Amino acid sequence: MTAMMTEREAAFVEEMGQALASYGMTPMAGRMWGYLLICDPAEQTAADLAEALRASRGAISGTARILITAGMIRRTKRGGDRREFFSAPPEALEQFLESAGRIYRQFREIAERGLAAIEDRPPAAKARLRELRDVFAFVEQEVPAVVDRFLRERAGKAGRKDPSA
Repeated sequence: MTAMMTEREAAFVEEMGQALASYGMTPMAGRMWGYLLICDPAEQTAADLAEALRASRGAISGTARILITAGMIRRTKRGGDRREFFSAPPEALEQFLESAGRIYRQFREIAERGLAAIEDRPPAAKARLRELRDVFAFVEQEVPAVVDRFLRERAGKAGRKDPSA
C-alpha cells in the first residue's frame, strides 16, 4: 500500500504537474514524474501510482509511456512478479539530458530543410529561420559538453563522505 503524501509533498507534485504542462506535457506526466522523484520506495507499481495520484490505471499507463519515451522514468520487472515497476532513477535523468542534444539536432535539421525550401527568397525573408537554425546548432553543440561536465562533476562528488555535498 502506498503511503499518503504530506501536504507539502502533494503541493510539490501538483507544482511539477503544472510546470510540465506549461512545456507541453500533460499535468499528469508532471505529477507522475514529481511523485516518482520523491516516493518511498523509489519503485512503484501502476496500482501504487494510481492510488497515490488518484488516477485511473489507464491514465497511469499512458502517462508512463510518455515519460519513458522522454527518458524521464524507467520501467522494470522483477523475477517472479508480473507487475511492472516505475522509477525516476538518476540514470533516467541522464538519458533525458542526453536526449536534449538529439532534439536540438532535429530542429536544426528541420530549419536547414526550411532554408533550402525558401532558398530563392531574399536574405531578409530567411533571417528568422536562419536565426532559429543558428541557435539550435549552437545549443546542439553545447548540450553534450554541459551534460558530460555535469556527469563528471557528479561522479567526483559520489566519493565524498560529506552528506551535505
